[in-house]
Amino acid sequence: PAAQAENSPGKKRTIGISFPTLRLAYRATMKKLVEEAYRDDPETEILYKDADGSQEAENQNIIDFVDAGVDGIVLIPYTVEGSLSAVEYANERGVPVITVDNTLEKSGGAEVLSYVGADHFLMGVQAAELLIDVLEERFPEKESWKVIELAGSPGASGTVDREAGIGSVLDNSSRVELLAIYNAEFTTAHARSVMEDCLKVYEEIDGIICQNDLMALGCYEALKEAGRLGEIVLIGIDGQRDVVEKMASGGIDGTVIQYPEMILIGMEKLLAALGGEKLEPEYIQETDKIRAWEAEEYLEESRPW
Repeated sequence: PAAQAENSPGKKRTIGISFPTLRLAYRATMKKLVEEAYRDDPETEILYKDADGSQEAENQNIIDFVDAGVDGIVLIPYTVEGSLSAVEYANERGVPVITVDNTLEKSGGAEVLSYVGADHFLMGVQAAELLIDVLEERFPEKESWKVIELAGSPGASGTVDREAGIGSVLDNSSRVELLAIYNAEFTTAHARSVMEDCLKVYEEIDGIICQNDLMALGCYEALKEAGRLGEIVLIGIDGQRDVVEKMASGGIDGTVIQYPEMILIGMEKLLAALGGEKLEPEYIQETDKIRAWEAEEYLEESRPW
């Protein structure tokens, strides 16, 4: 749909931001960044809604934004398909939507102005490359490495794409034996429980790769409790500060950092579109591997969030 370019300069614009959950540290950091950036902006009012992990709630939040007369919506989709009908509702009423961090299924009838975020497939590739590099350093003599993967929320584009990226690397390594992929919902508590069970079930585990850092923290806690911290290679994704701190002190071996400032870029792009600017289909943000020996440098530069 065409953005509402008729919004005149100086007119106060109301933007709705729909979060799939604010329980994840990355999402909470995004919200804080927007609050700080727009606190004193007299021309922009921000409304926030938290679906708290419910696709039904996210859909209702989008509809409520439209019915409240917002000028545009920044949407972090909970799943790739679940929000399509609600976005179509916004389309039909001329309310532009931009997605951040997670994408929507492109074959659906819903249309969005653009996507702003990381390439989650690439992040999966980068994390898997880190895993293999550290396994090679730690266990060079082993013919095969036994690996477990912890996956995030089912149906989320981040889960789907990160898993595909990880798989593209691990499946092509003749030395990696993937024992299993377990769903841990992107949360520390679920990951800790899964890892506690895995330590009882599997006699040998060489590496663990987690689709986000919160799950890496859960694994860290389980390994520490079992007295096995440092024995098993542990890799996360996201670049969360407390994970990078643990990399510096030992116990977590790597992560791939993405930057929550992407939400600010999403806001800027949506506001530009409301002013008549034509957007590119996507704006991909940089991601970087962090190895344990680089952790101190990243912390000193305050790059982890």
